[in-house]
Amino acid sequence: MAPRQRKPENRDLPQGLRVKTSRGVKYFVYRYPNGNEFWFPQETTRHDAIEACTVFNREHRNPAIKLLEKGDRYNKPLKAWLSVVKKRVKAEENLGNNAWSTFEKDCERLSEFGGDVYTKSIDLEFVNDYLAKFAEGKSNNVYNRKISFLKKVFDYLIDESAMEVNYAERKKTKKKDEKSRQRLTLDNYRKIHEQADLYLQVAMELAIQTTHASLEISRIKYTDCAMYDVPTMSNGLVVYGIMRIHRQKVQKLESSYVEIPITQAIKNTIDKGRSDKLACPYVVHRAGRYRSQIGEGCDHPFQLSSKYLSRAFSDLRDDLGLYNHLDKKERPTFHEIRALAAKMFKDIGVSPSARMAHANEKTTEIYTENHVEWTRVPAAELKVF
Repeated sequence: MAPRQRKPENRDLPQGLRVKTSRGVKYFVYRYPNGNEFWFPQETTRHDAIEACTVFNREHRNPAIKLLEKGDRYNKPLKAWLSVVKKRVKAEENLGNNAWSTFEKDCERLSEFGGDVYTKSIDLEFVNDYLAKFAEGKSNNVYNRKISFLKKVFDYLIDESAMEVNYAERKKTKKKDEKSRQRLTLDNYRKIHEQADLYLQVAMELAIQTTHASLEISRIKYTDCAMYDVPTMSNGLVVYGIMRIHRQKVQKLESSYVEIPITQAIKNTIDKGRSDKLACPYVVHRAGRYRSQIGEGCDHPFQLSSKYLSRAFSDLRDDLGLYNHLDKKERPTFHEIRALAAKMFKDIGVSPSARMAHANEKTTEIYTENHVEWTRVPAAELKVF
């Protein structure tokens, strides 16, 4: 039996879509290949109904696609393979929390951008279009990171027989951007510290005495600070205990495990952290507006993320107008405390390399599984105030 002719006004509707009237109200109704019907909400526009059904038909009613998949079972839409890639990356690469979160978000963007493209149809034009969308107007470093991300995904797809050529490898990377950020001066550090809230003062003091960045500072717990029963002397300074910091950026290196002697300056900061009487395992903390809400990447409602610390520092810096003559990307951030501390330690004759968890000046002892050798750095402190 020949299909019933459509009315002239409905001849633009794609296969499966038609208009039905119920109780005097017109609805767009889509009939699936199995005979089931989907009624679009009453407020659905004609354009939206047509577009939705066209996309569905292209994927599920296109005979050419079924032939394509039948001829090569590995040639599937990119979004079908991304779940496989993510599962393998998580199992095989042991990425840190931040790196994994970034990779997941990049996969979501890639799926939205070209998830319906069949993997063996991906070419250099696909790569160029992706870069034009997500790296246009961004720094060279961002551009290069997007290329590296595609290279990684495509390597896994090749390993799964879903691709034959890694077209991202044919893209030329750009020269790394030179850092244009201005250094933080000790005078401006003091001005920001003076106006900072208690939690930010504690974070800034820990950063300058330990030389570590906001991520490590935000994760220091009181249990990471082992106090001696009896203080000792080292390098002419009283040492009350040791603070252990594991630098996340180089967490797989032996030098990433650092033991920093707790001198009087660090002890004063730890005590300052306790002065607000809040029950929290983290040295840097504050009670937010919603006391039961836990921030991103945190495990306690009073813990602060590294992003929160960086943003609070930058906001106060701008409120004080210390670097407002510079473009925002050139103004020193919380991370610049690390550079300031390194310079000041060097100026007093103390090498900052081991303290900063850098491996290029000293190689630490080999450690076996479940046993970590910590790099003990010399006792030292900076005269900041």
